[in-house]
Amino acid sequence: MFDERDVPEEMRDKLWQEYYDQLGEGIDSGYSPETEFYDEDLALQLKENIAEFSSFKETSFRKQLEAMLTEDEEFLPWSKFKEKALSVSGDYNKRWLKTEYHQTVATANMAGKWKSFEANKDLYPNLKYVDAGDDRVREKHREWDGTILPLNHPWWDSHYPPSDWGCRCDAVPTDEDPTVDVPEGEVKKGFDNNAGKTGKVFTDIAYQDGLSDEEIAEATKRANQLFLQATKKKK
Repeated sequence: MFDERDVPEEMRDKLWQEYYDQLGEGIDSGYSPETEFYDEDLALQLKENIAEFSSFKETSFRKQLEAMLTEDEEFLPWSKFKEKALSVSGDYNKRWLKTEYHQTVATANMAGKWKSFEANKDLYPNLKYVDAGDDRVREKHREWDGTILPLNHPWWDSHYPPSDWGCRCDAVPTDEDPTVDVPEGEVKKGFDNNAGKTGKVFTDIAYQDGLSDEEIAEATKRANQLFLQATKKKK
């Protein structure tokens, strides 16, 4: 990129594939095809969302690198560009990607659980929100601990775990009586999601921030094309 002042399409596709493969493995790990109530359509929806997420992540990373090529309208020397670029790469391709992977595993796992809850709703019509029970639990999540509501209650559309990055909360089926009062408190933006119903791991993709409408449209188009190619290869 430094030599050509550009990233070839081939390299862009490779980076997208790297993101998609790693996060896609997260879906397979969290929602294995061996799961009793495995829904192939749901798994495909989750991976399609990962394809879009990966495209925006690649676009955002590339734009960050492009911006680092110059400083005060002058091209940076290689050594200075490399130092800045490696720092950004460490965020995008190590630290953040690791967090996103674990979030994908947890979300896919809960999506699979939702399918089992639906299958057994005649026996267990309600769900209970359960926190991890230690001092690392977020205060807001601790307040929701023990909440029991019917499976079809709209509260589960926004408060179904995981409810934040690294959230370890769970939901368990129960035939206990529902909670009288629905607890207050909103879920952090982007986590007010029930992946078992929406088919999405990431509903609010932060990598879109700072992109123009044209760049968003282009990233979405690339995601659709690359996802179609990826799914065809597996058939």
